[in-house]
Amino acid sequence: MNHAHEHRDAAGFATAFAVTAGLVVFKALGAWAGHSLALGADATHSLGDLGTLGLAWYADRQRKRPPTATLTFGWGRVEILVGLLNALVLWGLAGFLGWTAVHQWVHPTAANAAIMAIAAGVALVANSLLIWKFRNPEDVNQRSTWWHLMTDAAGSLGVLVGAGILAATGWRPINAVVTLVIVVLMVWGPWPIVRDTFGILLEATPAKVPLADITAKMESVPGVARIHDLHVWAVGSHQWALACHVELSAAPPSGQTVLCALHDCLAEFGFDHTTIQLETSGEAHPEPGW
Repeated sequence: MNHAHEHRDAAGFATAFAVTAGLVVFKALGAWAGHSLALGADATHSLGDLGTLGLAWYADRQRKRPPTATLTFGWGRVEILVGLLNALVLWGLAGFLGWTAVHQWVHPTAANAAIMAIAAGVALVANSLLIWKFRNPEDVNQRSTWWHLMTDAAGSLGVLVGAGILAATGWRPINAVVTLVIVVLMVWGPWPIVRDTFGILLEATPAKVPLADITAKMESVPGVARIHDLHVWAVGSHQWALACHVELSAAPPSGQTVLCALHDCLAEFGFDHTTIQLETSGEAHPEPGW
């Protein structure tokens, strides 16, 4: 990643943090003045976003640090752990808001539709602008932040619609209904992030890696008889690693020639870190159980 891109990423997180902090205060005041649980739920959601944005910003900075003697792969997995933490925080907030919404359904209170509409409308516009800045499906950390902002915007839209229904019909339980809709979004949204995060932590082969094509391409290199003990995993969103054993043919070119050809072949698939062990066909090598 070049320095200009890094600066844009940092500026994006800083802007999102500042705007979200302002929205938390704005929506909390609106919830208090308008006696709106739905708006209070939206403010609570934004408060959770504020904490996770701070963590995401920290993780984005950490992953760009160079490797150390004890962290030889660098800090790329900090963003993965933070992405998982973001999702878990969102689920925890969803549970709290769901319980509160059920109570509000049983004991609905009056709310000020005009205040709800103004606060939700401003928040919706602000979140929509932030969503545009974080549209990066390749980065787990930014994708996690994007989902937080998406659900926040959806929550604000729900409050806006609820305010309209309240103004038109006077139906008080609409606050609880909107809150439950927000809860559903908060539970559903982070699931793909949790799934991808567990895949990375379990060192699963990334979904976008065509393992069969890679094996076929490597075995087509002159001097290569067979590829085995092949492992592919993701260190972070932008870091793929590969390790394998290469059985050479009976009369191969020099080992260095084969290695260079294999590295060029793997570079086409986006690998910048590979470990390749060359061996002759007669060399005994017990396969590991993993």
